Amino acid sequence: MPEDPYAYVVATFQALHPPDNVPGLEEPEQAPPSPVYIPYVPEPVYPEPQPPTLSFTKEDAERFLAMPIPHHHHLLHY
Repeated sequence: MPEDPYAYVVATFQALHPPDNVPGLEEPEQAPPSPVYIPYVPEPVYPEPQPPTLSFTKEDAERFLAMPIPHHHHLLHY
């Protein structure tokens, strides 16, 4: 490996990708494709877990509290 790592990378890249353009027919102003293209994939964003919202009115709460509590005596007999 040469002392210059950049020269080594360039030499390796040129060895792997020989120039295929014909002299005189190359497009001016055309950037060569990037040797390594890594698409940007954003990290998935997970919303913060929200506690379930209980939507009931004060009347609903009073109606629930006014309900008679069923006594299941038959469940207590073993």
